[in-house]
Formats: sequence, structure tokens, C-alpha cells
Amino acid sequence: MLKRRYEIEIVGVSTLFILANAYFTVGKEFLFNGLPILLIVLFLLLFSVKQLFYTLVFLVPLSVPLYRLVPGLDFDFWFPTEPIIFCILILLILKSIKERYFDHHLTGHPVFWSIIFYLSWLLICIFPSEMPLVSTKYLLVRIWFIGVFFYLGYTLFKSNIKYFKFFLWAFIAGLFIVVSLTLIKHIGRGIFDQKQAHGACTPFFIDHTSYGATIAFLIPLVVGLIFIVETRLKKSLFTLLSIFFLLALVFSYSRAAWLSILVAGAIWLIWFIRIKFSIVAAGFILTLALFFTFQFEIKQWLSSNTTDSSGNLKEHLNSALNVSTDASNLERINRWNAATRMFEERPMFGWGPGTYMFCYAPFQRSYDRTIISTNLGTGGNAHSEYLGLLSEAGVFGAVSYVLILLIVFYRGFYILRKVDDRNTRILIIGSLLGLATYAVHGVLNDFLDADKIAAPFWGFIAFIVAMDIRFKQGDAKS
Repeated sequence: MLKRRYEIEIVGVSTLFILANAYFTVGKEFLFNGLPILLIVLFLLLFSVKQLFYTLVFLVPLSVPLYRLVPGLDFDFWFPTEPIIFCILILLILKSIKERYFDHHLTGHPVFWSIIFYLSWLLICIFPSEMPLVSTKYLLVRIWFIGVFFYLGYTLFKSNIKYFKFFLWAFIAGLFIVVSLTLIKHIGRGIFDQKQAHGACTPFFIDHTSYGATIAFLIPLVVGLIFIVETRLKKSLFTLLSIFFLLALVFSYSRAAWLSILVAGAIWLIWFIRIKFSIVAAGFILTLALFFTFQFEIKQWLSSNTTDSSGNLKEHLNSALNVSTDASNLERINRWNAATRMFEERPMFGWGPGTYMFCYAPFQRSYDRTIISTNLGTGGNAHSEYLGLLSEAGVFGAVSYVLILLIVFYRGFYILRKVDDRNTRILIIGSLLGLATYAVHGVLNDFLDADKIAAPFWGFIAFIVAMDIRFKQGDAKS
């Protein structure tokens, strides 16, 4: 009898919710429609943070800017991921205080201290910032991305490598949905229409460049999973998935993403055939020497290229070297020159983290401006992680970021020579190559303030650090 009463109550409450939801849906009241998501998040937050973490990772590619759901707000964030990230971070802080625990192995790792240096310098740069509130928000976003995707990720990955595989599968599943919807939309508009690629990935991605960067991030590991899974069926599925993502990358029309995959492939080849680091370094120095020796001839050759970006893949690729008529390339150079001038004026502390888009306008020159130039800070930031940090946080801001990358790559390739387990090596090299795609992409764009890039970036770093520490402890097996 009691069980029957509970069933009636559950059905009654559910019916009322459905009716109310239908009413508010007609009235276009979004907040009520988001109530189920809020209830699920609260339940997982209270009873299963681990499952909430993987739910978060799955939702990252599917998140949308809040302004697309609730127009007219004075603030914006990625929904529903950033509120979830904030809740997890608060829970992590409270748990660490209550248990008086922080992994001492992590505090002894150089990557941890390079991240502390990076965040500390951003904190220092808030005080002389042109816009302290903007800089504070910028720092907080970095803190909760690092706190959740790096620290919580490290804690899980160190305990068992299978948790990193869950991380991968969750992110791949979410991205697969977004890519499928994007390609369907793209095909409907004309898949060989380069202009349509810019909007096909909305509302999940701001533009096609961040979309391409995220796909490029995942491709090395998706390919690596082909050699990890055991059954022929799974190998066939991951082979098809790799082809699917490669096609999506091609039709993203992101030239920076294409370049990043080529560089990652070159790095893998160098590692696979065991070319000595001294030879690679000598080749890099020789290339730089040739560039500076023949820079006048190179500039002349680049100026003769007038191929504009288009739906023709060959022409679109050739347009990457067009610095005479291609508006996209010229505007990127305009932003870089403005960032350089900002850095020259304030080389130590910069203009404040996150302030480039509000401060760069006076640093544009008339001869640099293009048909898409603006003084309103639209169309992205400095289009470079490195130059953006130089202009916003000075020389030590950029150095701290580069230091993180250098230490991660050094420790990652070092443990590759020491780990015996084949599957672990594949996951490590896949993570390193994924990070390499963004290290290259970061020269041409800056997306670390978006959850789509922050999740794999800090998550892959967490995995490499976890494997490095596990190797030191004598256990780096899957």
C-alpha cells in the first residue's frame, strides 16, 4: 500500500512538472527548462563528484554561450559547464580544507610550480591593470579551469589510468555529437562553401577556428585508441571515427588547425624514428638562420601571393601565405602589431589580463587596418596566446605560459623512454601530440578562455604529470 502511494506521488509530481514545463516552454521561459539539469548537477555534486566530472567533460563540447539562451544579459558564460565547474571547485576547496590534504607528490613536481608561477603573475598584474575587474574575472576563469580539469583530473588519473580513458571517451562522445550536427548543417548549406563553415558550428563554438582547434586536439588520441582497443570491431569503429574527425577537420576550413596537425605529425615522426634532439635543434637553428638571411626574398614571395580564402581546398590552403590581399591574414597581422606595441609600452606588467580587446584600438596604425578592422574589440583578441600574454601580462606572463609547455613536453618525452607498457606510451604520446597542436595553434589564435580548449589542454597536462609521478613511484601501467 505504501509502495503504491509513492508511485502515485511520483507520477503526480512528474505530471505537474511536465504540464508546467509545457506552459513555460510556450512562454519561452528558459530558466524553468533548465531546472532538470540543475537538479541532476546538485544530485551528482552531493553524491558522486567523479560522475559529475565526466558528465562535465561530456557537456563541454555541447555547452553554449548564455547570451544565446537568455538575450540581453550584462554578463555571459558557457552554459551549463562553467556553473558546474565553479561548484566542483568550491567542493574541492572545502574538501581539501576539511581533510587538510593536498597531494605532496604534486607539490614537488615542476609543472605544478610553473602553473603557480603563471597564476601568481596574473594575480600581480591585476593591480596595475587598466581594468582590474576584467583582469580579476580573467584570473578566476583560469583558476577554476585549472582547479577542476588539472587538479581533479590529476587526482583521478593518478589513481587509475582507466579514468583518463573515461575522460577521453566522454569528451569524444560530446564532440562527436557537435561535429555530426555541424556537418549535417554544413552539407545542407553546401559543404564546399568556405563561408558557411564560419557559422555551421554555432551555437556550440564561437567560430570555425576554435572548432578546428578542438578537433585537432583530439585526433592524435583518437588515432592512438585504434592501437589500444583489443577487438576488431572496436578497432574498426575507432578507425572510422578517426576518418570522421579528419574529414571534419578538413571541412572546418581552419588553416591553423591544418598546420597544427601537420606539425604534430612531424613531431610524431621525429619521435618514432628516434632522431636525436641535437639534430632537431640544429635543423631548427639552421631554418631560423636561412629565414633571417633570405627574409627580404621571402617577404617578396609572400607579397606576390594573392590567393584569397575560398571553398576550394587548394586555394584555401594557398591563401594561408597571402599577406597582401587576404583580409583574415592581414587583420591577424594588425592584431599582432597592436599587441607588440602594447607590450613595448608596458613590457613588465602589460595592460592587465583580459584587457587586450578593450585597449588595443589606439595601437592600430592606419596602414595596418583592414576592411574587417574595428575599434570595438570584436572579432577576437590578439589572435595569439603568446602575444596576447605579452600585451596583457608582460614578459613574465608569456614566459610563465611557455615554461608550462616546455616542462610538460620535457617530462612527457622523458617518461616515454622509461615506461614499458605499450598502451600507456600510446596515451602519453597522443596527449603530447594533442598539446603540440595547440602549442602551434596558439601562435595564430587564443582560445584558453573557452571550456572547449581548456578541458583537453589542462586535462592532458594532468595526465602527463600523473604518469610522471606514477613512474617515479614505480607504477605506470594501465
